[in-house]
Amino acid sequence: MPLHFWTTVTHLGNSALLLPAGLVLALWLLKTRHGPLALAWALSFGTAVLLVLASKLAFMGWGIGSAALDFTGISGHATVSTAVFTMGAWLLAAGHPWRRQALAIAAGLLVGLLVSISRVVLHAHSVSEVVAGFGLGAAAAVLPIAWMAGRTLRLRQRWVPMALAGVLGLLPQMGQPAETHGLVQKMALMASSRSEVYTRHMLHAAD
Repeated sequence: MPLHFWTTVTHLGNSALLLPAGLVLALWLLKTRHGPLALAWALSFGTAVLLVLASKLAFMGWGIGSAALDFTGISGHATVSTAVFTMGAWLLAAGHPWRRQALAIAAGLLVGLLVSISRVVLHAHSVSEVVAGFGLGAAAAVLPIAWMAGRTLRLRQRWVPMALAGVLGLLPQMGQPAETHGLVQKMALMASSRSEVYTRHMLHAAD
């Protein structure tokens, strides 16, 4: 695949857009009177995001990582893209025969997988970091989906997940680096009282 393909794909994992998108899905579920599912999704997705943040802060602030695995923190792009696109795709098919739901889940996971691969191709993350992110994002989406198994789900305004996907693909700011990385760096420096964050180079130099 040409480099510009992976550059385009990687923007689908921009947390500055997908974090609000995850919140919109929760609010939409509340509006359509599916409060328990909204809560399950919010808890699952929120926990995944906090784990990503904790892993990044641990490395940037205190150098907690693994040189052997080339691990400096869970990939946020891989995590949020896998979670949001999988959940959004499933919501489009929820209530339909299970085969259609399974195809929707597979489509969402495929988007997350492509974003994960793009992070490695673009040298933004190591394999271990995107594997952790993809697995975490998949769990964040699949857990509330599995919890709904056997329950009746009658959703209105199913265009909401599709509209979110369309907006994510069209917004011009997706071509810009996510500002959340700089914010996490500032948080790490404040928490650790260091003058500079730990880097991947430092991790391997100390090995």
